[in-house]
Amino acid sequence: MKAVILTRVSSKEQEDGHSLAAQNTRLIEYAKRKNLEVIKSYQIIESSTHGKRKEFTEMLNFCKRQKETIAIIADAVDRVQRSFKESVLLDELVRKEKLELHFYREGMIIGKNANANDIMRWDFAVMGAKTYVLQLSENVKRSMEYKVKNGEFTSQAPIGYLNYINENNKKFIKIDEINGPKVKKLFETYSLGHSSLHEIRTIADNIGLKSHRGKRIAISSLQRMLTNPFYYGIMQIKGKEIPHIYPPLISKELWDRCEEVRKGSVKKPYKYSDKPFLYRGLIRCAVTGKICTNETKKERFNYIVTYSLEGKRKYIAEKDIDDQIIAILRTLKFPQKRMEEIRAYNKTAKQAEIEYRNREVGVLQSSLTKTTDRLDKLVNLYLDGEIEKEIFEFKKEKLQTEKKLIKNRIEAHTIADDSFNNLICELAEISRNAYDLFDLSSNYDLKRNLLKMIFRTLEIKDGNLGYTLNFPFNKMQNLNTIPEWSG
Repeated sequence: MKAVILTRVSSKEQEDGHSLAAQNTRLIEYAKRKNLEVIKSYQIIESSTHGKRKEFTEMLNFCKRQKETIAIIADAVDRVQRSFKESVLLDELVRKEKLELHFYREGMIIGKNANANDIMRWDFAVMGAKTYVLQLSENVKRSMEYKVKNGEFTSQAPIGYLNYINENNKKFIKIDEINGPKVKKLFETYSLGHSSLHEIRTIADNIGLKSHRGKRIAISSLQRMLTNPFYYGIMQIKGKEIPHIYPPLISKELWDRCEEVRKGSVKKPYKYSDKPFLYRGLIRCAVTGKICTNETKKERFNYIVTYSLEGKRKYIAEKDIDDQIIAILRTLKFPQKRMEEIRAYNKTAKQAEIEYRNREVGVLQSSLTKTTDRLDKLVNLYLDGEIEKEIFEFKKEKLQTEKKLIKNRIEAHTIADDSFNNLICELAEISRNAYDLFDLSSNYDLKRNLLKMIFRTLEIKDGNLGYTLNFPFNKMQNLNTIPEWSG
């Protein structure tokens, strides 16, 4: 069989670390052992989770143009994909016998003769890679949340403030000595209640206040400025108001006067009913495509409300929906024998994860050393009088920011936990017990969370429930009825 070798790194730094060459050597030796004729090699420097992946698409198109089945040899599943977006395409090409996938590190071949166990191992490997990427993102997110809890603002400071690196080599925000007083003047003028936003912008133009990009401030930007509590000491993060640690530009009294001016145009947010309907927002009408509403009759019985195309209301008792949900959950019985196989596979996958983590941390440590060296050289140039202070400060801030980012990524790898090792087993246990959890529990939140976790879509027509399941529950359904699984 003819073959194509795919090697991939996600950054230029990894390429410099000779990761591509190491992958290529391993895969050539693998091809020799498997008697595969390598007709082309693709070396890709791109993220598998971002962008359009042009070179990856080019490789697939090359394989599709061949008259025979082509084996794609990759170092690991995560070198090919870290999400399920490519799985549908690859699976289709495998079924059409255009491709055969060889994953060196997992010792796995996905071809036309792959059984259900092989396909599930592939899905789990993709899910593991995706989970690891998300886990790194979560670690960085937790770091940002920690800063927010301590009153640190992690984005660009609003107009009137400046981002800078303080004497402790830490990012900080200070009042802009030039633009700060101008912003304060706009608040003072607005608080009098006699000026429109257009008139406030004219004042901004007259006193020379510009946006961060040096352009005229838009009306929408002025409105955001005058409704931003950051200026008196409160930052807004995801709808929450948190005191920050930076010097206020205006007083709370001035802010309150401006708030009084704004009160006439503030709308109260819409508030949902406090009635805890179990299926609120979860079921769609198959006829109209709209989300079904919920109603209570005789103060006792809950109903799902659907509509005909003529607009006629139809009521389906919530109890009838419960019975159908329970019947579906009864089909999610994961065989105990397969549970043991998955646990054994997780052990092997964990070792692959450790190898990947060590490789990534090594590349990041190399980048950190290079950045530190550049920063040291910059300081020496400044001390020798070869660059101006303004250039030095600008480049120093850029390098320090880069250094901090690399450290955060190293820390994210370091504190990555073992959650995925247990994730699949936990999901399988949920699958085994889903019926009991839903049928016997009276916990409203638990039952809603269970529905959201298991069901991807729910729709109803003539009282009958249609559905699709989320991964991996769609793989677990009716497993005991499949001869290969049930034994």
